[in-house]
Amino acid sequence: MKKVLTAAALVVAAVTMSAQPALAVETGDFYASGIGPGPSDAITSAEKVARMYARNTNWLDSQCYVRASDVRSHFYYYSATVWLYCQR
Repeated sequence: MKKVLTAAALVVAAVTMSAQPALAVETGDFYASGIGPGPSDAITSAEKVARMYARNTNWLDSQCYVRASDVRSHFYYYSATVWLYCQR
């Protein structure tokens, strides 16, 4: 009887362990540029454009975040490039 219960427990454990499917993760990368009178304004401008691209391909704002940004100084303005990373 003990051997039967042990064998049954092993079968249930094996089925339980193999029944967990791997979850697929979808990611998206969006790059955009923007300009502004200050560094933060340029980043905000670029982020708005990148989020617009993401929304147009059915990503939610809550699924995306700014992974990196690069700001450049010019004579009278700043330019920025933003990398928006999305995951669902």
